[in-house]
Amino acid sequence: MPSNAKNLSELLNTDSTVATVDVADGSVTTAKLAADAVTAAKLADNSVVTANIVDGNVTAAKQSGSTVGAFAFGGTITEYESGGTRYRVHSFLNSNRISFTGTLTCDYLIVAGGGGSAAAEGNTGSTGGGGAGGMVVATSQSVTAGNYDVVVGAGGTASTDVNASSGAGGNSSFNSHVGTGGGGGTDYNTNGATGGSGSGGPENAKPGGASTQATYSGVTNVTGYGNAGGNGGNYDSIGGTVGSGGGGGAGGAGAAANGGTAAGGVGLANNFRTGSNVTYATGGVGRAGNENGTAGSANTGNGAGGVSSSGGGNTNGAAGGSGIVVIRYAVT
Repeated sequence: MPSNAKNLSELLNTDSTVATVDVADGSVTTAKLAADAVTAAKLADNSVVTANIVDGNVTAAKQSGSTVGAFAFGGTITEYESGGTRYRVHSFLNSNRISFTGTLTCDYLIVAGGGGSAAAEGNTGSTGGGGAGGMVVATSQSVTAGNYDVVVGAGGTASTDVNASSGAGGNSSFNSHVGTGGGGGTDYNTNGATGGSGSGGPENAKPGGASTQATYSGVTNVTGYGNAGGNGGNYDSIGGTVGSGGGGGAGGAGAAANGGTAAGGVGLANNFRTGSNVTYATGGVGRAGNENGTAGSANTGNGAGGVSSSGGGNTNGAAGGSGIVVIRYAVT
């Protein structure tokens, strides 16, 4: 007797329908389905739901089109193109958290807060410039999936007390790398403070502070930067060179007192945030005469300018600049 049965693939490749009750359990297998036999048009609305999909059946290889690659979220997110590569950037001006959905190869910049400056005492006293925040530059670092704390250091506080030093900058950190806060300017006759970069030495002829920034010399493609502050000059009644030293910067040491404005140590340029260079972590200037402190700009890690007095104490110290953390990775 001739059979009226139709091949299942023939049925599926026509407008015919097969009732569920007419299909024996297990009779429809992947091997019995012609390629592209089941199209979206042949599926009833909402017929494929999560409950009907066996665990592990939908893999990246079985999905049409591209799969979503790893990415991160957190901070202020921007993008730019440089040298034929498109970068996604996460900028942190304050402490927060960043989350990675998978492993990404990242470049990042860490700048700590700069040191503040101290009040000047005496008829011609002078206090040194604040040290810049320590700076860390990392390239081609593999960052795995997970949540990471991003810490952005505050600028060191000003001192308005002629007997007290100013505040050191706060540390900044990401992915176990730390930029150390800049040394705060010290009061009269006290050695300059250590920090990411050291503060300048005040009168009377006190040495500038040393750098305590980790250099990460044993870590591939990670470098920490910081330098010492310049030495302070003599008190006016002693004669010779007067004034205070400049704070150290990421790119160089602060200048020694010179009877006028002693330059802070130079900063270092970095382009991770926008593709254009921005200079970070410049040391605060040293002073002579009658000069107020000058604040470091926000999110630069710059040290505050020193303070000098002529004819009485000068309590107009200033705060150091806060730090910044910038993380970028290439996107396609």
